Amino acid sequence: MNWVSLNSKQIRAASYDPETQVLHVKFAAGRSVRHTGVLPHVYGNLIETDDPEFYYKYYLEPSRVQAGWWQKPSTGSYAIKLLIAVIAAIVVTTTALEEAGELPIHLSEITESGMTSSTSVGNPSVSPQ
Repeated sequence: MNWVSLNSKQIRAASYDPETQVLHVKFAAGRSVRHTGVLPHVYGNLIETDDPEFYYKYYLEPSRVQAGWWQKPSTGSYAIKLLIAVIAAIVVTTTALEEAGELPIHLSEITESGMTSSTSVGNPSVSPQ
């Protein structure tokens, strides 16, 4: 792999394989990024430009993510997120109503079996509105 030094503070060098259209870019911090499907003229422009950082940022960086790395979220993941949001909203609303005394039954009166205690069945507190 033949590396070409670039006149840039952030991008040190670039290497290109025209047969596979793979471009490797080496940064000053030591990391290296691989781009696939890069046309030869794009590589030529990168090594010939006076501002490689600008050219990389606007023409190559958006294509840095290779195909298959990011996948579209499934419907199931949206359903789970929606369920969590609904449960959180119910908990927040119920807690706020209980603290304000606006629930007909207080959460502390519900037993572990899901039944209400005898004091709350006979005399439920209703908010005047």
